[in-house]
Amino acid sequence: MPVTSAAFGAGGSRFFPVPERVSFQPDPGADLPRSAEVIVVGAGFVGAWAAYHLAGAGMRPLVIEANAPASGASGRLCGLALAGVGGHFERVNALVRASSGRSIADYTCRSLDLLEDIDARLPGGIEWERCGSLDLLTDERQAADGRSMAELQRAEGLPVEILEPDDLRDMAPALDLNQARSAKWTPGDGQLNPFKLVYGLLEAAHRLGARTVRGVRVESVVARGGRVWGVETSHGTVQAGAVLLATNAWTPWLVPSIAANLTPIREHVMVTERLPRLLTQGFETNHCNEYWRQEPTGELLIGGHAATDEAMGIGTYSMATRREIVPQLARLLGRFHPALRDARVVRAWAGLLDFASLEIPMAGALPASDGTPLPGGYLVCGLTGHGLPYSSILALLVSELITTGASRTLPLNPFDPQRYVGTAHEPTWLSPFEGGLG
Repeated sequence: MPVTSAAFGAGGSRFFPVPERVSFQPDPGADLPRSAEVIVVGAGFVGAWAAYHLAGAGMRPLVIEANAPASGASGRLCGLALAGVGGHFERVNALVRASSGRSIADYTCRSLDLLEDIDARLPGGIEWERCGSLDLLTDERQAADGRSMAELQRAEGLPVEILEPDDLRDMAPALDLNQARSAKWTPGDGQLNPFKLVYGLLEAAHRLGARTVRGVRVESVVARGGRVWGVETSHGTVQAGAVLLATNAWTPWLVPSIAANLTPIREHVMVTERLPRLLTQGFETNHCNEYWRQEPTGELLIGGHAATDEAMGIGTYSMATRREIVPQLARLLGRFHPALRDARVVRAWAGLLDFASLEIPMAGALPASDGTPLPGGYLVCGLTGHGLPYSSILALLVSELITTGASRTLPLNPFDPQRYVGTAHEPTWLSPFEGGLG
């Protein structure tokens, strides 16, 4: 059962709200089996990748999704894959270094390589473009932070460089050079179509023996005899040898032991009409709080401005769109790219990010209420606004843990969920999250 925010310490309910269950429309005709070799809860990036890897290893995963695949955060983002993970890099890298001696770039760059590889493998691909990204630095604070971050990332093996306005003239001709003092250029970053990724992975997993059931909500993880036995759902119980929770911001309802350190944050994205292709790179600014790209088909996607949402969108489980944010996103686009100032907005939506208090994701054994690992249980959550550079590698490593007993591609221990059990950590992500546009 969910616990109240009073149990979460001094942070208060804004950062640690009372957990909620994902809303859904039950499918009375859902054909839910009573047992499965392994259950994957959630059909977003992590769940789809996990189903693909587990099926590829010879297992027959059952994916249980309350709504439709990619109906949560995975289908409500901009589609940028940024290996530098925005302003989180320094703090996350320090934790990964301390735990494994590796760089977080080892993980995120491997993720982007996995995305490039799956684009070649899936029929129709995922509209993957290794187009690079430009972090536009608009004031002296951002410029100083950008230079410092570039130095750190280069030291960790991530190819980045600082570009002056004159350097951007040919690279980004649609950019108003008066709006950027400089830019941090990461040539290895990419962009993709999130729906093609999720549905393509699931279809590939189905061909290998996986199965997806929609319109069914998992209500709880069931443990018997000191290990995970299965799940209780809106349509009855399902027994399984292993259960992987890929449930994003909704994880605290199912895993109260980590609830004190996982905060839902609402962010908005808008999409424009199809226009001639002017932007070939991904863009971000304001410590990655605002970001945008143009799809190969011409639509522009612009996201962010959470700082102007009610309470910055922190701690809400509502995905209701706030109308006042859409014009701000449109003005942002026109500010940096005057030729797009009159672009017509055709749709806007909001989604929930799952921010981990220490910014490093949780991936590994499911922690019981006392913090000890619960055999047969696994989770991946807390991707903190960077689902694409985290999900593919973390889903692979946890799938290896499930199928072989250990992660083999890279060490999984830096992401041990036990770091988040027993203490409500003060969020380290708040200061850059509140940064204003220069």
